[in-house]
Amino acid sequence: MPLNTIRQPSSGEIIELTDWIEATMVAEQRNKISRSRLRRYFRNMMIVDENDLEIHLELIFQEINRRKQITQNYYPFSEEGSGTQFRSDEETLPYIFLLLLTMSEPLRSEKRQGEVEILLDMLVLDALSQYLSGESKGVRFGWPPRSGDRPPSFPQAIEWLAGQLGLPVGKGEKRLERKDAGVDVVVWRPFRDEREGYVTILAQCTVAFDWAPKAKDIIIDLWRGYIDFGKDPIICIAIPFVIPQPFAKWDELRRTVHFVLDRLRICELIGNSELKYKNEITDWISTELEKISEIKKS
Repeated sequence: MPLNTIRQPSSGEIIELTDWIEATMVAEQRNKISRSRLRRYFRNMMIVDENDLEIHLELIFQEINRRKQITQNYYPFSEEGSGTQFRSDEETLPYIFLLLLTMSEPLRSEKRQGEVEILLDMLVLDALSQYLSGESKGVRFGWPPRSGDRPPSFPQAIEWLAGQLGLPVGKGEKRLERKDAGVDVVVWRPFRDEREGYVTILAQCTVAFDWAPKAKDIIIDLWRGYIDFGKDPIICIAIPFVIPQPFAKWDELRRTVHFVLDRLRICELIGNSELKYKNEITDWISTELEKISEIKKS
């Protein structure tokens, strides 16, 4: 596969190698890939020492099984016999979408990340709605406001959001240049008595490779001035990547935000829920695979 279709591993890191195997199978529509073929791939890429090749293969399959254990039927890959098998259906749609956001070179090189912002935001909204379960509600608040009823003006958008939440507008200054103040998705679980005092989640969603600093985008002191939540909302950052286990910055992250949603956690939460943008996500995957295929043939 040419270097400009699927993002190549920059090292022998197991997470990168596993992502590359998955994306290659999706892009080439391979139902199965054998260990012998994987050996040839890695030898050609020359990023894994020949003496460590078998160890890396074992660790990759351990990672595949870990992902399967977390996401269960919503994970498209499995270890079968002497290789890996791939399946594509409605259950695996979210994982494939998030994988391509991570691995598609045309998406990055053509700077088309903006076209997937709404789709990622809405997928995260679906996941967080499942997390709160019950009669949760949610809206996309992110900039630019390409969907929904959110006004473009930040001060007006805050008034609109406060109205959706049934909460008073805060007394803090709401400057126009704040745009979305770091919040792409808002999800809450009200009670039927319609009284204040319930759980609210503010989420930052990003496809940036350098995503960890984005965990600080939502400044809770500012948001306390925008809307009178009573008690502070829960802060979340959502990404399409898989976070390694262990991860050196995990302790810092969990002290910066209440929780992180990576690819595995998003798919775990979504389960078999009905996706609001299922058709749009399906169409985007098909179009992106066509772009990858065209580059491969050229």
